[in-house]
Amino acid sequence: MHVGHDVFGSIIGVRLILDAFPQVGRGPQLSVSLYQGALTEGLLTFTIVLISHGLSSKIPGSFFRKTWISSISKLALHILGSDLTGGCMNPASVMGWAYARGDHITKEHILVYWVAPIQATLFAAWTFRYLLRPSKQEKEKKTN
Repeated sequence: MHVGHDVFGSIIGVRLILDAFPQVGRGPQLSVSLYQGALTEGLLTFTIVLISHGLSSKIPGSFFRKTWISSISKLALHILGSDLTGGCMNPASVMGWAYARGDHITKEHILVYWVAPIQATLFAAWTFRYLLRPSKQEKEKKTN
């Protein structure tokens, strides 16, 4: 539901940036093979989703500490992937730049910036749920 709004906002935002600053770069671009790019975006997304789930679970720590950890993690992952794929980890944000370049419907864009992050998000959520699934003893305690 919100993805449509995010994509639309991204496209409008990039248009406004390019109108105001035409010399600005052209956004994230794939500089490795299709499969390396998909793997890179997938691993980056998988990692940030696991970190985000971990920080949102019932672990001790203040809101500010968790926000700081999340921000530093995203920045580090973005830097790690920036030379290969742009390190976006968010299909909606890369859509505006791809639309401005006219390559938003290419196989590379769809596989690297949409399919890989979506699959990685689903896999990370499943992994997190599997790793932190309550044991049978904990379930029995809750029902008693």
